[in-house]
Amino acid sequence: MLMVGTFAIRKLPNIFQMAMKDVFSFPLPWNMNHGFIILIISAFFYALSKVVSTVTLFGPNKIKSLLFPFLLFAGYGIYGFKNNYGINEHVWALLFCLFTLLYDIMEEFTWRGYLNDSLGEIKWPIKSVITGIFWAIWHLLIFDNFSQFGGFVGFVLLCIVFSFVLTFSTIRTNSIIAPATLHALLGKTNLVTLLLFILFIILLLFWNKKFKGSTSDAELKS
Repeated sequence: MLMVGTFAIRKLPNIFQMAMKDVFSFPLPWNMNHGFIILIISAFFYALSKVVSTVTLFGPNKIKSLLFPFLLFAGYGIYGFKNNYGINEHVWALLFCLFTLLYDIMEEFTWRGYLNDSLGEIKWPIKSVITGIFWAIWHLLIFDNFSQFGGFVGFVLLCIVFSFVLTFSTIRTNSIIAPATLHALLGKTNLVTLLLFILFIILLLFWNKKFKGSTSDAELKS
């Protein structure tokens, strides 16, 4: 159903561009049609099936989860992105992060949200492989070619490898914002991307670590 829905909505005009035409004087270079449809379909299946959602947008630790988008916006915002629209590089970087993250939230709600949950008690490395393969196949409807990845096989391998990172981030944080922010890093290849990736991995590794002198959740609620 995801494939059929994606194929059908890709034939429609760019809804996002149409909605934003009065805000920007140029057509935004994003098509979120396929993000909208998989979000809707996944929410539909969650509602009608017995699959229980184990994640929320920000997870149980909302403040800590907000570090992911904060670091993304701060890192890329300071670095700046060149563009052909005459927009300040730093402003454009912030816009790029905003719209990319919104789209990636829709994707991750499906792949690391519904699909992961629907696989039940399967060990997370196996879930990573399965979701990575489905994620890659779905992109056959999105990309015209995969030459930048060395072909479709190379793209499948990339999706599987990165799916391990995204699935791990979902398990650690019980959030969608963490994998969505990591997903957003795929849009750019530069030193800032590498530094952000390292910071995110460190954050995940120490996610549940309680340091000496820190206040526990129980103490905060008392």
